[in-house]
Amino acid sequence: MLANDMLRVVDLDKENRGRKKWMMAVFLLLIVTSGALLYLWWDKEVAFEAYKTDVEKTSKNSLGRLTLHEVIIDDNQILLNATFEPVKTFTSEHQIFFFPQILINGKDYMVRNGGQSIAQSTEAYTIYNSVKMDNLPKDDHLKLDIRYKDWNVETPIEEPWEFQVEASQEQLQEDRHVFTVEKKVKHVDQQEITIDRVVSTPISTTIYFYAEQRLVNDAMPFKIQSKGGKTWLFKEPYSLNDEGTKWGIRVDALYLTEKHYKLFPVDMDGNKLGPALTIKKDD
Repeated sequence: MLANDMLRVVDLDKENRGRKKWMMAVFLLLIVTSGALLYLWWDKEVAFEAYKTDVEKTSKNSLGRLTLHEVIIDDNQILLNATFEPVKTFTSEHQIFFFPQILINGKDYMVRNGGQSIAQSTEAYTIYNSVKMDNLPKDDHLKLDIRYKDWNVETPIEEPWEFQVEASQEQLQEDRHVFTVEKKVKHVDQQEITIDRVVSTPISTTIYFYAEQRLVNDAMPFKIQSKGGKTWLFKEPYSLNDEGTKWGIRVDALYLTEKHYKLFPVDMDGNKLGPALTIKKDD
């Protein structure tokens, strides 16, 4: 079985779902140091009610009951909150990590799947998931086909838990801020990339960038700085395509509400690698 609170993240090969690559090891939550932990999305002090879709549906199989409580749609990201209640005779050779497959309006936009499991007792586990997407449709309402079909990405569940949910992102569309950039910069190892845009919502802020060729070194942190001098470090990029030319890098629980910011590439120690770019919120 599993240590009480644990987190896993995996990048997905969209061309071959059977070939998946572990990008991060397992960490105890207490030593995870980057970003907001998934459970914070449902912390009582975090008010994201306008972006939640209440589900409260239960699916059963021979392993037990899985209740999907809520879904949050973010910019190219879907967050899920569920509870697993195993049957009394439940035993498992696997750690309790469930990685859902999500189809949006019948199509697969997934690029990364993250999961967190918290043992509330021997009879109940809270399951959080953060699923990164690429080119998620901008429709006000999305039809989600959610299948919890893997224990640990590589081991299938014989009877997947399935849910069909219509989720709203209408309020998110209104509150989303886009900063179009389209400027080239030199980053680590003098690799040239193009900063495409910065997208900020009340849930997260993401920098999108791309390169003409596969990046040799994908350790490409950035900083964003406000007019008042406050800075935020973006340091964990993830690939948006199999070619390794399109990337996103996200900070959770950061909402950029000012008109202008500075953005600049930095090294792993936070030192500037070039001049700052002024980014302006689109009208």
